Amino acid sequence: MSKPNAHYAPDIRGNLLLRSLAQSDAWLLIPHLSRLPFGPRESVGRTSCGSVQMIFPETAVFCVRQTLLGDRQPALGLVGHEGVLGWSLLMGVEESFTLATVEMQGGTALSIAAGPLLEACAKSVTLRANLLRYADNFLEQMASMLGSNTIDPLERRVARWILMLHDRSQGDTLLLTHDDVARALHTRRASVTECFHVLEGEKILRCERARVTICDRERLMVLAGFSYGAAEARYAAEIAPWPRELQPPPLSQGQVRFSPPAWLP
Repeated sequence: MSKPNAHYAPDIRGNLLLRSLAQSDAWLLIPHLSRLPFGPRESVGRTSCGSVQMIFPETAVFCVRQTLLGDRQPALGLVGHEGVLGWSLLMGVEESFTLATVEMQGGTALSIAAGPLLEACAKSVTLRANLLRYADNFLEQMASMLGSNTIDPLERRVARWILMLHDRSQGDTLLLTHDDVARALHTRRASVTECFHVLEGEKILRCERARVTICDRERLMVLAGFSYGAAEARYAAEIAPWPRELQPPPLSQGQVRFSPPAWLP
């Protein structure tokens, strides 16, 4: 499997999936990519000329939901600079069952129209396979999200969501409100506020108005337990290095935490 390499095309450095492609595959896409700005809560739709598109996020982070009720639906997953939106095009489907909206402060993404994308994939079996490999990884993330939302206590679900946002952001401060988290996890805002108060008291997070700072990522990972890490580790093994450290440090004597996930050495 090819290693990440952006030396031949500096403009694609903002997206890890594009960087992971072989040079010959990347050049099938690069001439057709255009950079788009996205504002907070903006949705991914069709291009101005009416055609569908594939989106490779750079600094923008997108929350994926089922389309039925828009952003009132709970989150199915996140796509940031590690991935791509619109992979249903590779399966011959133009109208996806999901809706992607921008989380936090917005940012940029690279876009390619369906026509050039499908032409490139027709020329390269490996390009199509690598893009679909990410689609499979997102499905694993979505399965973890749905499973966690079904059986995990809110504290673990909040920890998982904050870790996922942190993975796709620069720095340790997220421009995030309690309402944003409550909407994503489909729970009461008051419950999220109570959870944040506990995490802040434990000095794991620092919460200010519309701003959450991760003070202790390792303990946040411990709190997330089995709900976080499997899809991320598989991405690191099969696609490209994960942007954040996945393994928390060993415990000191007398400390207790959840059993580590099976993928951890």
